[in-house]
Amino acid sequence: MTPRILIAGRDEQQRQWLRHHLQTLWPDADPPSLDLAQFEQRRASINRRSYDVVLLCARFAREADDSCEGIELLRTLRRQRQLPPVIMVAADGNELTAIRASRLGAAAYLPRDLLDAHLLGRTLRKVMHASRRRARRLASATRRRGDRVSPGLEIPNYTLLRQLGRSARASVWLARSAALQRPVALKISEPGDSEAGDVPQFAREYAAIAALRDPGVVDIYDYGVHEGREFLAMEYFACGDLKQRLLHPLSSDEAVAYAQRIAKALRVVHTAGILHRDLKPPNIMLRPDGSVVLIDFGLAKHMDATTHSTAIGVLRGSPYYMSPEQVQGRELDPRSDQYALGVVFFEMLAGHKPYTGVSAMDLMQQHVSGERPPLPPHLAIYEPLLSRLMARDREQRCPDMQAVLTELDQLAAMPPAARNADAA
Repeated sequence: MTPRILIAGRDEQQRQWLRHHLQTLWPDADPPSLDLAQFEQRRASINRRSYDVVLLCARFAREADDSCEGIELLRTLRRQRQLPPVIMVAADGNELTAIRASRLGAAAYLPRDLLDAHLLGRTLRKVMHASRRRARRLASATRRRGDRVSPGLEIPNYTLLRQLGRSARASVWLARSAALQRPVALKISEPGDSEAGDVPQFAREYAAIAALRDPGVVDIYDYGVHEGREFLAMEYFACGDLKQRLLHPLSSDEAVAYAQRIAKALRVVHTAGILHRDLKPPNIMLRPDGSVVLIDFGLAKHMDATTHSTAIGVLRGSPYYMSPEQVQGRELDPRSDQYALGVVFFEMLAGHKPYTGVSAMDLMQQHVSGERPPLPPHLAIYEPLLSRLMARDREQRCPDMQAVLTELDQLAAMPPAARNADAA
């Protein structure tokens, strides 16, 4: 996979030289290039979720001087724990400054005058491999701690087995239901999560889908409140979600098939008068037969209710998948879910998200005014539908999910030879 690399430094020519080397190593690479002022402005939002490595160009002194640019930068960055590994591309300096840089947290120190594409690629791969190993060890330790049931965390009639996930608002557990005598996914709110005077969060979710009985929508078995904490018992999916499936490439036929199944589920939801408003791969679960199931209706609303998006300063939902109107806090309709489906469809076809950025605001701005990258040439047959799904003006999108399904069905029915001929 193409690594996510950020280049920063005072010398623009040096940054362009590094960018050229990276594109030699990974032709699909499109690394952002920031001067030091831009890097400082955005530094707080640069983290391991956004980038795999930061290439930081700086000057070091040949003498023992702690006030040189490179040392000062590393000393500042040392306080930012979520920063990706930093590789220093050093002008001047010597062996002693390399040791000093390492002690201040640099993942590697590369003298600019000795650097070539081979050394850069070898160092990047070594640093990223070490970073992934540390992340796996940390995740394993965190899971072991998190899997243990906290003292006092009990829900009557359910035996908590292990934690499946956690957010600021809730934790999700694999649990055994005494009533059903089978495993369920038990979602438990964090203490004090409900906003004063508001309908409890899980109650809204339960009300949104309790009346829906369709294979494409998650089954909810139980809702309640115990000692001030809401809980929802729902269908458990041992096969995981679409996000996990996307760790392995999909063929275009598989991408179209998944898009058809998601669109059918959304058609059911929309027919019932409900907007999902948070469609993304982690909210699309998979069954053993390959069918999909929509979950997490915590942001869902009835179409006859006020369907304005949350204010930009109080962002809800994933900025990777939000429609332009949702970003702008405008009134939503079923075509907003259609836009999110378009983003998911692009990701399934291309193997990556259409928009990335160093912050949520960067991503949101791209949905509103950025230029969507085209699909690779061999996937050009899917561009017309994708352009409609992700049109910024919702009036240019398909009128409803049935129209989306009709186009997907036509693509699925097209012989492979015809698809290849059109792509060529």
